[in-house]
Amino acid sequence: MQPSGRTVLAASAACLLLAGAARAAQYPGWGDTGWVYASKRECCNAAIVIAAQYSAQACVDIGGVPRPFAGASQRGTCSAEWMQHEGSLLYRCYGEASVWCR
Repeated sequence: MQPSGRTVLAASAACLLLAGAARAAQYPGWGDTGWVYASKRECCNAAIVIAAQYSAQACVDIGGVPRPFAGASQRGTCSAEWMQHEGSLLYRCYGEASVWCR
């Protein structure tokens, strides 16, 4: 029994769709601000931005196209250290973020 043209076309479309989905991935990036005179919030936002930039670059390096974060919100995690220097607080933040890569 021979498959119909519709069956072959549907199977081909499914294979292409699955191949495209298999290539979509996330590449983690990490960011370190170093010691900065900034609020913890500003420091963490900067660390996440740095991490997202490294993630996007990893995507580009493999020939993909990074998808930016939707909206104004940042997506990622941050941990922060602080110390006091001459009466002012300094923060050092470490961020992690992954952007989608197509």
